[in-house]
Amino acid sequence: MYIDFSSLFHVASKDLTGKGTVYISPDDSLWPKEWKTVYYKNYANLPTIPLERERPTADYFDLLYQRQSCRTFSGRPVQKEMLSTLLLYSCGILNRKEDIVSTRAYPSGGGRFPLEVYPVVFSGSESVPSGIYHYNVKDHALDVLWQRPFSPQDIKDLFVYEWVQDASLLLVITAVFWRNQIKYGERGYRYIVLEAGHLGENVYLTAGALGLRCCAMGGSFDEKIECLLDIDGTTESLIHSVVLG
Repeated sequence: MYIDFSSLFHVASKDLTGKGTVYISPDDSLWPKEWKTVYYKNYANLPTIPLERERPTADYFDLLYQRQSCRTFSGRPVQKEMLSTLLLYSCGILNRKEDIVSTRAYPSGGGRFPLEVYPVVFSGSESVPSGIYHYNVKDHALDVLWQRPFSPQDIKDLFVYEWVQDASLLLVITAVFWRNQIKYGERGYRYIVLEAGHLGENVYLTAGALGLRCCAMGGSFDEKIECLLDIDGTTESLIHSVVLG
């Protein structure tokens, strides 16, 4: 009988007290500082684009009925107001208390928040030029990594499917694995994958509220995208992506 690696890993990470897991005391006063610290990726030396915190309204149940994966896009330029709302309500910090982060738009196992989001703007505008950005979730801003145009061939080199070339925007979701696995060991990988799914569904529903089409993307050339983002693909790696337009 053929058993692939994913099956073996899933079985091996079932035992909460065995190999590959970390003992977690029920007394959180005994937890190490790292388990209680929320970490943020920082590009302190790069310019940023501040984003707005608008609060639009939409009927939640209508959004669920309308939710679908679309593979045709208009290529309409990305405006800052739209991107700001998309990021805030997909993966941003919605509530703060006395400057302490309290609530994000999606759940994270143990509050570890191992995910990072990189908007890659194919069709830019004056407010958000074409280029590669990092979502600075703590400040609700865009870290400007690289402003550059993308040709159809550039986009084709990153994805299996040619229809991605018509999209306006790509959200690359990466995982910084140690943030989660320092507390949960090997089993933490499960929580990271679950978290990416939570975030991805938020993208779908928020896109629907904004009148955007989107499609979760599995057919990507991961190493090429990781090279574009200048991440090593090991300690931080692409785990999910969504194209929009």
